[in-house]
Amino acid sequence: MLLVLDGNNLAWAGFHALRRPMGAHTPERKQRAALLGLAQAVFGALVRAGEPPDGRPGAQGRLLDSPRAVTGLAIAFDAGRPVRRRAIFPAYQTGRESDPAFAENEPSILAAIGAFIELAAMLPIEVLRGENTEADDLIAARALAEDGPVRIVSTDRDFLQLVDDRISVYSPVKKVVITAENFAEQTAPRDAAGRPTAFPRERYLDYRAASGDASDDLPGIPGVGALTAARLLAEAPLDAYFEEPGRAAGVLGRRNAKLEAAIASGEARAVADRNRALMDLRAAAAGFPSLEGFRRVGRWDAAGFRAWLEEQRALGVEREATAAAFERLAEATEAAGGR
Repeated sequence: MLLVLDGNNLAWAGFHALRRPMGAHTPERKQRAALLGLAQAVFGALVRAGEPPDGRPGAQGRLLDSPRAVTGLAIAFDAGRPVRRRAIFPAYQTGRESDPAFAENEPSILAAIGAFIELAAMLPIEVLRGENTEADDLIAARALAEDGPVRIVSTDRDFLQLVDDRISVYSPVKKVVITAENFAEQTAPRDAAGRPTAFPRERYLDYRAASGDASDDLPGIPGVGALTAARLLAEAPLDAYFEEPGRAAGVLGRRNAKLEAAIASGEARAVADRNRALMDLRAAAAGFPSLEGFRRVGRWDAAGFRAWLEEQRALGVEREATAAAFERLAEATEAAGGR
């Protein structure tokens, strides 16, 4: 199984997890917290073969010997800004840049990513990165190019549009693996009474396009939130409502003035088309028929890795299990011809 990790996502999550425990108040300490948080996330994902921690003795060894053992690991990082998407929608992801906390901590996160990429030169893993190229696109391209099973590790819900019989997503925060089998259970929004509204998996991109993404400063169709989007898509494809304006009220069981006005004016279709262009990872991946210009592959250096662990005083790392996992990964990579 190929593991594909969302590097920036894990670096920020690791930073927030370790910042307070490590008393990280200076830029240097913040960088160290982000570096160790990212490293622990990467090493843990490899040792557990992309599965949630379960606390059972010997679980790591069983996973490494299982049919789903990791045969490749790639980690992708952003570099620069999302130029392509801002050409479509100038406000894309601009909110975070005006957030003082983001602006203050971003240099430390980027420095930690740079330090991890240096470490990766002695690990049997792929690093994917390109100037002004978003990691999401590289992750999608790498996952879709693989013939066998793939597990993406990220909290970014956009990757759920890629889930099928071969590709799954592990969310480290929720500690859940989302597959084709449990997709509806894990993605369906719930009403105030806790009742889920499931919709077909192949409509997930339109679910996101209709409801928008606040984390990317991307508004959805007026009058449509997550639950409304799910209810509409449970009954019909999104375009059906643009072609038959009165259909939405029948499905929702009530009038939705904002939605009806947006459909009548053409705004709803325009928003959906724009968001699809921004969110569609399969389409984005098609722009990377080859990743050679974005890909660096490390060479396993067991002694160098152990020296790094000592130098960093990485107390939160299961050293022997991690070293053994990298040894096996190096063997698997070599057996596969160094891919």
